[in-house]
Amino acid sequence: MFHRIWCAIAFAAGALLPMYVHAQPILTARCTVDSLSTNTEAAARVEWARRCGVVQNVGDPAAAYNTGLSAASGGTLKEYLESDLERNPEGEGAFTGPDYGFQVNASTMLALYLSGPTYQAVDTDGYFKWSRDSWRRKGRQLYPTFSTSSDITAQDNIQLFPDKTQATCNLFFDKENTLPAFTPFHVNGYCEAACYTADQKILFSGGEIPILDAMKSLREDLITLTPDSTLDNLQLHQNTTYSYTRELRDAEQKLCIITTRSGGQLTLTLEHAVINGEGRIVQAQTLKVGDELVKADGTLDPIVDIQRTTYFGKVYNIAPVSTDLVSNILVAQGYLVGSVRFQNDEVRYINRVILYGVPAEVLP
Repeated sequence: MFHRIWCAIAFAAGALLPMYVHAQPILTARCTVDSLSTNTEAAARVEWARRCGVVQNVGDPAAAYNTGLSAASGGTLKEYLESDLERNPEGEGAFTGPDYGFQVNASTMLALYLSGPTYQAVDTDGYFKWSRDSWRRKGRQLYPTFSTSSDITAQDNIQLFPDKTQATCNLFFDKENTLPAFTPFHVNGYCEAACYTADQKILFSGGEIPILDAMKSLREDLITLTPDSTLDNLQLHQNTTYSYTRELRDAEQKLCIITTRSGGQLTLTLEHAVINGEGRIVQAQTLKVGDELVKADGTLDPIVDIQRTTYFGKVYNIAPVSTDLVSNILVAQGYLVGSVRFQNDEVRYINRVILYGVPAEVLP
């Protein structure tokens, strides 16, 4: 049972979807124990998993298959499969999870980058390796965590830890690497970070509450848009909180402080998803003076100033139980923003129009 988590630590709340009820808190705890505090560490884990995947499980650079997709560096992208979904659906011994179809290079891109042109080169072992422009790096990169069973809820499932020196592809029963784990292993999920400062206010049924206060009290009554809302007909309803997220350690964060003509202000990490005046879901770092934010009542509020700053501390985020795109739009500081899902599973919808009442698959 493979699941992805959005932060190094998450606090589940409310009536979770049945398949996640038991897995979410366990994976949360696993990510807490196996925490990596920086993107550099996360990227190193992902690169370690990629190399181990091709060397241990692919075994021959010539085993690549042609995806038919164009490489930005010329030619077509070549990919490797660590395992076979039909013969090994649980991914025993694979360093990438089945949610990525055991595709070594694609899993690396999804963990580290936003969408964009994909380049191809050959690594030091002779395998095709993909990359993207550095500015497409995710602000909160993902990294895999491992255990002895594909079912994270199994009573005999034991957490495993990679070689901390990354000199070998060995796994261990302890972070200190004193107890080698000569056992089958599986990827149980991917861990990530979050996005709001502690004082940013999120709308709940009783009004706006700073996200840290809401997390401490495990508020379940999150307000989001209704699934059928459009830019011309915004409707709010009480949703149910699925999870809260926060970073484990204080760290330097890069933030956008956005001020609007009405005097409103919204402080977000650079990659946080925001609804602009065209009904598009965009990253905060792409906004500029003159662009418009959308208030909860549907009125547009032009941006008059954007400041970049740094902040040392933890950042936070939240997700509703619902998974459809529109009801993953919530209200922060009075403005429509995307939940944490838009930084992971739904990142492919960034810069897409989603508030015009037509199916997402046909939208520009």
